[in-house]
Amino acid sequence: MASPNAAPTASSCAKPASRPLWTRSFVAGTLLNFFIAGNYFMLMVVMTAYALTVYQAPAAVAAFCASAFIVGTLFSRFAAAPLMERFGRMVVLVAGCIAEIALTVLYLLNEPVGALIGVRLAHGFAYGISSTAIATIITSLVPADRKGEGIGYFMLSITLGSAIGPFAGIFLSNNFGYPVVFVVASVLVALSIPAALLLRAPAATRVKGKAAAADAEVRAASDAVAGAVAEAPAEEAREEAEAIAEADDADCCRIPSTHLEEKITEKVEHSPLARFVEAGVLPIALACGLLFFGYSSLLTFLTPYAAEVGLSRAASVFFVVYALAMFATRPFTGRAFDRVGPHPVMVPAFVSFAAGMVVLALAANDWMMLGAAALLGFGVGTVQSCGLAMAVRVTSDARLSVANATFYMLLDVGVGIGPILLGVVAPLIGYSALYLCMAAVGLLALALFFIVAKTEKGAR
Repeated sequence: MASPNAAPTASSCAKPASRPLWTRSFVAGTLLNFFIAGNYFMLMVVMTAYALTVYQAPAAVAAFCASAFIVGTLFSRFAAAPLMERFGRMVVLVAGCIAEIALTVLYLLNEPVGALIGVRLAHGFAYGISSTAIATIITSLVPADRKGEGIGYFMLSITLGSAIGPFAGIFLSNNFGYPVVFVVASVLVALSIPAALLLRAPAATRVKGKAAAADAEVRAASDAVAGAVAEAPAEEAREEAEAIAEADDADCCRIPSTHLEEKITEKVEHSPLARFVEAGVLPIALACGLLFFGYSSLLTFLTPYAAEVGLSRAASVFFVVYALAMFATRPFTGRAFDRVGPHPVMVPAFVSFAAGMVVLALAANDWMMLGAAALLGFGVGTVQSCGLAMAVRVTSDARLSVANATFYMLLDVGVGIGPILLGVVAPLIGYSALYLCMAAVGLLALALFFIVAKTEKGAR
């Protein structure tokens, strides 16, 4: 008979089974994200033409009717985390979805162009609040050892929205008129409410107030460190986790996974910015935001470029192929990220983006343009999902809202300033040269990624 004081066997010390990924809440949250993303993309692609044809607005004003949405979204990233801290994530999510429904219905009123811009700003703010809240809830639901895979599947909802939304918007506006577009967009975003009611957020995501947040951060920090050293002896892992937890206080933002994050966190965590920005997320968010600066050139100049080189037919299905490439590769890249870490997954993605821009710049036929779409879809999709996984995987639950907002803030900045800066450059050098420059931007983002992640401690 074994002694009662005998050391525990290997099986008794085995790590507990991972929480399931495909829960009702995960599916409902992913569907909700698709509904709000589909609404966003459906309206984005028709808004400039709507302002030109219905309001006879000047081209610059019509373009701002579309881009005002991005401005509103950017402002929402600063407000999202404090609102979630004060009212709770589920309350902010539902309120944002209700606001999106109301604002989408307002498009049917055919308000003056100034009011239309105001609605676009408010709609962008509501979308930013909703998207940040649902991303925060989902990243808290995904098991720690499946962050890459789970976030990859979740981000497919945006991929589907970016493929179906523009197609539906253009088809409906061309065949049935703009009021039908607004009705369908309203119905689509209204489906987010029953999806939100199906969500069951973890208890930790419901915390409000500084005391509860501080307690949650201490517990999450302990768990994160214990997981990061899972391959060490159990006693050593427990002692290190307890030491970190004892050293933590309510101001703790995140457990840095690189030395660069540690340096930035030291400078920011005790400043007023800490309320709105998760310092440790800034390095990887900056690398991803730089790539999204290059991506903005596709949204802005693909159509005139394709017309210039006689490839409009391929351009009409460019984003369909782009979305299919994302859809096909994200589940695999997510699993690979969880198993082998960021470098083997992210480096090919940055290279694929740069290669896609070169192929697009040199495109001489439809197949070259569609091949570029596939390369760019893999590159952008992988960098976005795995970059977010890097940002949140060692972030405490109480700071997830700030981490998500910080990551998306940098992506919004990249997409938002891209059309402004590139709109000045494109007439001077031409579209083909512009896309070659965007390939260089992709390589610059890769170099920044190497700086950000070269000291990665392997917290997986």
